[in-house]
Amino acid sequence: MLQAKCSCHTTSAGARPVLCRSFPSSLKRSVDLAGAQAFRGVAINQQRIPWRSAGPTPALTVCKAAAGTKPAKAAKPAPKSAVAHLRFIRGSPSKVRRVLDQIRGRTYEDALMILEYTPYRACEPIIKTLVSAGANAKENLGLKKIKLVVSECYCNEGPMLKRIKTRAKGRADRIAKLTNHLSIRVQETV
Repeated sequence: MLQAKCSCHTTSAGARPVLCRSFPSSLKRSVDLAGAQAFRGVAINQQRIPWRSAGPTPALTVCKAAAGTKPAKAAKPAPKSAVAHLRFIRGSPSKVRRVLDQIRGRTYEDALMILEYTPYRACEPIIKTLVSAGANAKENLGLKKIKLVVSECYCNEGPMLKRIKTRAKGRADRIAKLTNHLSIRVQETV
């Protein structure tokens, strides 16, 4: 059993080890905390609890050495974002991705202008999805379209339609008609 080097926590032979800020970093890694995420200066003081246990949650104890530390900074709230999905679009995902790469990180208005003048067939469903994401941001979150930026856009493969084309000498070739799923997320600039 580990012996704690902290004056506020000592472990006996039968007790479970406790995490303390004054432990050396090599001991912090070796302390068993029942598979739970441990924070500095916080330890679990119950027996091992099985994962997804229906029983009581473990009680947390703050170490005396860690109690005098500064409180953590409050995290900034995540910027509001709206998303739109378009699923089962006919066409190759790679052809859609080359257009999405052009608008990723651009403002909402710039992305619409780029898509209007790009000569690819994949632009039509992308414009439809981008306009829907902008409308979601305006109607559901009250955001202004002028301040929106395309923060995330990606295209995943959808189900493949398998067809057969007859060939010479009684043979047949398989034709894969690809589909894809398109997602665009817009968020307000800070």
